[in-house]
Amino acid sequence: MNRRNFLSLGLGALAVSMLPSTLSAINFRESKPEAWTTTKVEDSIKAVFGDLPKGEGKIKLKAPDIAENGAVIPVTISTKLNSKTVAIFQDANPESTVAVFSVPENGIIDYSVRIKMAKTGTVTVVANVDGKLISASKLVKVTIGGCGG
Repeated sequence: MNRRNFLSLGLGALAVSMLPSTLSAINFRESKPEAWTTTKVEDSIKAVFGDLPKGEGKIKLKAPDIAENGAVIPVTISTKLNSKTVAIFQDANPESTVAVFSVPENGIIDYSVRIKMAKTGTVTVVANVDGKLISASKLVKVTIGGCGG
């Protein structure tokens, strides 16, 4: 029994020591509270990213054309570019900002989330790549009651 305890504690200590020491998260609700209260996408982008110029680059946004349930709309964002911050916005709800991700250095951006939209609207994803903003948008039609028409 003592050997099992020793091995489990040793393996646990080894696992903890191998965790990345530079991993950190930023609470954007505390650091940028105005981004979570704005009602327009452009104002939210400015609150999160400031006055950065628009740049060239490719970012993929995958979302359904028609969502039968506005409570769980799958959204996937991906890019091969190195970005520091990625954010998702939408114009169907009172608050435009949906999520903001702080990407670790050399991190791979391939995120899938489920968002909530009260009605038909445009989903926009914006990334800060080398001090410039790249974006992609898609219109998502939300049907009420699950009717696809």
